[in-house]
Amino acid sequence: MIAIAVIAAVVAMCALAVALWQAREAKHAQAAARTAEQAAGKAQEEAQAARRAVEQATASAFQAKNSAEEAKKAAMKAEEAVGKAAEEASASRMLADEAQFTAQQATAQINEITELIAVERSRRGMPTFAITPGAPDEFRLSYFGGPAVIEQLTVSVVPGSRVLGLQQYDDEPPVEHLEVGPLHNGSTVSFRAATGQRASAVFQVRAEPWEPVVVRAE
Repeated sequence: MIAIAVIAAVVAMCALAVALWQAREAKHAQAAARTAEQAAGKAQEEAQAARRAVEQATASAFQAKNSAEEAKKAAMKAEEAVGKAAEEASASRMLADEAQFTAQQATAQINEITELIAVERSRRGMPTFAITPGAPDEFRLSYFGGPAVIEQLTVSVVPGSRVLGLQQYDDEPPVEHLEVGPLHNGSTVSFRAATGQRASAVFQVRAEPWEPVVVRAE
């Protein structure tokens, strides 16, 4: 009986030792489970953060793509505007060149006609006049090719010549028609224009009994 009791005690002690070992292992397993759970939670948080970073990077990439497309469109529009401006500038230069050429032709024709008229008037013994710019607001009227003396002649501004107000002396008020005389053949008399552009100055000179003549200041 004693032997059986001893064996039973030994078995009980072995069972207790196994139970204690199992309890310790269970405790270790629980600690490991908690650690694993914490690691899993941390990994989940990191995964969520990585997903948010990927989403932000994707959104930034789309935004950058849209910005690049908008910049490309703006560059294309700017290039088109530059091309259009260059075409308009070229057309403007062509029009300006044509206008300048036309003006030069018209001036040459007027000068030619004026010279022919002057030659014809001189040939017929009619008075001939020339007007040249002097000081900034001064003009000089020259007379030749006619009678020895013209007692009186009238200088007027031709409409459109952009010259206003004629006067021979400073103390005289500007007038539209300036009376000058007497004027000897080969002599010159000065007069002034109150306002205007000398490059566009065209005058009419009338000396009775002859027909009036148009004279350009040059």
